[in-house]
Amino acid sequence: MKHNYFIFLRIVLTVMVYTTITNQGLAQNFTEVQGTPFHGVSISSIAFADVDGDGDQDVLMTGSGLDSNGPTTTSRLYLNDGTGTFTEVTNTPFVNVRDGAIAFADVNNDGDQDVLITGYNHDVNFSNRTSVLYSNDGSGTFTEVTGTPFRGSGGDGVQWGSIAFADVTGNGAQDVLITGFGFGGERTARLYTNDGAGNFTFVSTPFEGIYLGSIAFADIDGDNDQDVLITGAGSSYKAISKLFINNGTGTFTEVTGTPFDPVHRSSIAFEDIDADGDKDVLITGKSSSGRISKLYSNDGNGNFTLVTGTIFEGVDNSSIAFADIDGDNDQDVVITGLSDSGRISKLYTNNGEGVFVEVLGTPFMGVNEGSIAFADVDGDNDPELLITGWADSGDKIAKLYNNDNANALAISDFAIEGFKIYPNPVKDQLTITGKNMIVNEINIYDHTSRIMKKVIWQGTSTSLNHLATGMYILRIKTNQGTTARKILKI
Repeated sequence: MKHNYFIFLRIVLTVMVYTTITNQGLAQNFTEVQGTPFHGVSISSIAFADVDGDGDQDVLMTGSGLDSNGPTTTSRLYLNDGTGTFTEVTNTPFVNVRDGAIAFADVNNDGDQDVLITGYNHDVNFSNRTSVLYSNDGSGTFTEVTGTPFRGSGGDGVQWGSIAFADVTGNGAQDVLITGFGFGGERTARLYTNDGAGNFTFVSTPFEGIYLGSIAFADIDGDNDQDVLITGAGSSYKAISKLFINNGTGTFTEVTGTPFDPVHRSSIAFEDIDADGDKDVLITGKSSSGRISKLYSNDGNGNFTLVTGTIFEGVDNSSIAFADIDGDNDQDVVITGLSDSGRISKLYTNNGEGVFVEVLGTPFMGVNEGSIAFADVDGDNDPELLITGWADSGDKIAKLYNNDNANALAISDFAIEGFKIYPNPVKDQLTITGKNMIVNEINIYDHTSRIMKKVIWQGTSTSLNHLATGMYILRIKTNQGTTARKILKI
């Protein structure tokens, strides 16, 4: 374990001084989008993905809503026309759920986004708890995959749970971890490995079964495999926050002595908040000492230290989403949930070193028992924000907020003789050429303006094999200027 007490002390003092002098930022220019077709939901889950292959971000929402007959459970898919105008897709096969989770992934390596949905429904079997996988034909038409080990007697139909896809075995396929309150009333945390064709097999792990929690994969120790953090209510409703290290083949070992507060009704998110190349983590939820929102910095070897002096308000029944909302190449964050002062939806901007300042004057409606997600829905290369959940008014909401950031990563062209990027769409190797072009920096961003890859330039091509399918932005700084282009990874 590395120790650098002088650097740590300087960071702590910087945080304390900065938050004392100025604990509020200027209002970021978000505007509520009027006239969306979204139905308000609570105890909800939302996820963006390009489901129809047209290069923009569509959205799926589940949760408890209202219709003319009163309260109902729902799962609704909305297609984006590329400008941020959404249209509901009717007659989808999705099971209607609340208290659930959604996760998109290309599970059968055919280049499109499939989806797994868990939750509670009054109209299905298996104690009303369900976990259903749907395959995508590439045009946004989904079909239920039968015979999975996720659903039914002895399977992992769950509510109050979480889903996380990751390649834990290193075979290039998306495996999945599912948690929740399962069939027979047990708390579960089950890992299923994928053979690459979308066939899943349950594998034994040391994970403790939980519900009312959150899970997240990340390479926390720099060995190029996916480790996992699990939070939630375990046996006897005892809260846990447990970190497990992957040996590269999907065998996990619990890390003891972590500084994380055990929490339930929680949310967690990994992100490099201080630009040092490793994954830090933000944890919210209900602990033995009350509601928390705690940030932990990573030393690069998977050793975490609590960052003191942060200004995050403690919440439970919460949701977290990171994105670069102001175009300054660092990760800002929105936190929603129930705090000691009521329901909140607060935006905090990052100064690039992991020091956060609350932005006042946002139009966001405070919620709990909801879900939030960033995505560039209108093609202007900054991330918009979608918020669902219970509002103080008692209403169930689903509100989209447009980001009017003037510093968005603009798609631009400039005259360089022989400049080309190809192929586009790209499956693996992307070639970049230009006559007399000296490359200073190449970064690849996702739809939330997060850097997905910093390219170490050693020639004319770079591999994008590790990126999921979808639209990305390639930004190149050269001796002749800076350009940004959209690329489609297939």
